[in-house]
Amino acid sequence: MRSLNGKIALVTGGARRVGRAIALHLAAHGADIVIHHGHSAAEAEQTAHDIRQLGRQAAIVQADLAQWAEAERLAAQAIAVFGRVDILVNNAASFVKARYPNASEADFDAALDVNLKAPFALGQSIGRHMIAVRGESAAFASQPAPDYANIINITDESAFRAFTGFATHSLSKAALLALTRVQAVSLGPHVRVNAICPGVVLKPDAQSEASWNAYRTRNPMRAIGSAEQVAEAVLFLLSGPPFVNGDCLMLDGGEIWMEK
Repeated sequence: MRSLNGKIALVTGGARRVGRAIALHLAAHGADIVIHHGHSAAEAEQTAHDIRQLGRQAAIVQADLAQWAEAERLAAQAIAVFGRVDILVNNAASFVKARYPNASEADFDAALDVNLKAPFALGQSIGRHMIAVRGESAAFASQPAPDYANIINITDESAFRAFTGFATHSLSKAALLALTRVQAVSLGPHVRVNAICPGVVLKPDAQSEASWNAYRTRNPMRAIGSAEQVAEAVLFLLSGPPFVNGDCLMLDGGEIWMEK
């Protein structure tokens, strides 16, 4: 497993919940972290403090990822902080409740702006930077152990299933998976791009413990995942077999294959 020592990672939505777990896990394995947040300044400061306690550097950049220009500004600022970005984790997401066929344009925009447009814009800006840092394609690919950059997109099971009560969210995550494949083909050989598809891993604040724990009985593993396992999956894709590209790692205990 390759070390992340000296690598610079930008984690969107990195202040709290799954994003925080990813940021801390990458820092624990040697990366310096740029923490993006939208409206979680206090949580971002705490995560940055915890990263520094691990002996790594941390910086915070606020941006409204519903805006294309803000995504491009985030990319530029993230690169400027440490001079480069080697790893982009597109974790920030909205979770819009909108049932088809009664969803509004506002529902559509709220889901796709954050879940698709932002990773698209960030991937372009930072992807161009990653390629430029690594130089001419033929020389790069011929190296014994190329120093690949990485983009990891966090999608979820709605990319594969029709979540009719969250129609625009489901559409956005399926499109993010398609974007992963486009990026993987377009940014090679300098940049590897993969996705992670978590199932049930972190309880929403408003959900009761009883209804949350009921997921266990419906899962083949009789278990619920965790934010830390998502972070471990990110590390696997970053430091594991480098020939993995354009793929999606399922992290749901096999639930997607169950009959409904």
